[in-house]
Amino acid sequence: MNFEELLETRDVRKTTKVRLPYGYFYKRLIDGKYSNFVEFHDEVADHVAFSNCVRTEAADMEKIGNKHQLHFVPNEGDGGVYAIAVEVGNFITFDQLLNENPAVIARESFAADTLRDLVEITELLNDKGIYHVCFAPCNVLVRKNDSTVRLLCHGSFYAKLDQETLYDGLEDYVAPEVLAGGEITARADVYSLAKFVGWLYHSAGLPLEWRHVIARATAEDPERRYSSVKEFYNALINYKNMRRTALVGFAAIAIALAIVGCYFYMLPQPEQVEYVKAVEEPIPDDMLDEENLLYGLGADADSATIANIVAKQMRLKDSLSIDEKEMKAYQAKAEQIFRKQFTKEADRILSKVYNNKQMNLNEKDFMARSRSMTEELAKVEQELAKSSNLGNERSQRIASEIIDQLTTKKMEALDKDYLGIKKNKTEKK
Repeated sequence: MNFEELLETRDVRKTTKVRLPYGYFYKRLIDGKYSNFVEFHDEVADHVAFSNCVRTEAADMEKIGNKHQLHFVPNEGDGGVYAIAVEVGNFITFDQLLNENPAVIARESFAADTLRDLVEITELLNDKGIYHVCFAPCNVLVRKNDSTVRLLCHGSFYAKLDQETLYDGLEDYVAPEVLAGGEITARADVYSLAKFVGWLYHSAGLPLEWRHVIARATAEDPERRYSSVKEFYNALINYKNMRRTALVGFAAIAIALAIVGCYFYMLPQPEQVEYVKAVEEPIPDDMLDEENLLYGLGADADSATIANIVAKQMRLKDSLSIDEKEMKAYQAKAEQIFRKQFTKEADRILSKVYNNKQMNLNEKDFMARSRSMTEELAKVEQELAKSSNLGNERSQRIASEIIDQLTTKKMEALDKDYLGIKKNKTEKK
């Protein structure tokens, strides 16, 4: 490929047209410089009122000094306005941005900054009675060098046009009342912006607690939506802050559980001390066989040593006579009693911490209650293990298992209730 062919290929690539609701957005090379243009679709430009709509918007936008608003000049022809010349800059749509550089969505604060900027410019426009109507990814622009938001051509200026024709293929991003030819209000922008947020965070990961907010913002009935984009934005931020508070709480819970586990693990294990009684009776004759352990002790063996060996052999003989099934049944019964009693007590103790009221405590108070909870659980475990004749090692393992199960259930119960936030009657509907 020679140099001229390279330039031609570059020009073709840079002048690729991108479809917007109103027309094709592209760059035109004029006198060695690229200028931005929107060439309107014939089905849109043929409307008798269209040219006046474009002129009115161009004049009104000149009064908007916000950096997120693009300005333009109408291009007039014999049949009226056929295109607009947009201010200088390297602008692309959100669709193009994520196709060309999908990693941008993972950039720290990118999604949050985009949402904040969109709310800022939309609130400013709404205060002047201007509504963008369609926040589809192909109808929201960004400046390519820093990915900051830009808006162009607002839907409320073109309310007289056939809305289904105007937003053909983008109906999912337009409020139902707009497509039906109804009144365009701020609630229409709430609907469309919420759709855009859902699309944007689909790649970044939509926070669980935002689903309720998005659902309300995109309700079919406009009256059930948030009344303004600012109210919608505040709802998102408030729920996100609540999630952060809850995460701190859950982190504290995890620390508390770790403390519980470590406490049980570090509990000193009782040493098996064997108390030896003095020999009161002569050594039984049946123990004086050729394999008896007493042989070879010598004359120096004291009575305590002899008594110890005798006791061991007696226990050995006794153990052979005990039914193994009976021992297992006894141990199972002891474990069953311990499980039932400890589950009841642990549930009572854990409920003091895992509830909506305690989740709203600051971290210091929460940790103090967690430590108290840990000490109480350990005390109950020791008492019940002793009363049910269950070994320490086994009782601690069972206690840890029960605490883990109860804690999981209580955290899940809090999460189903929007992390401890009760629904009001309107939201339940």
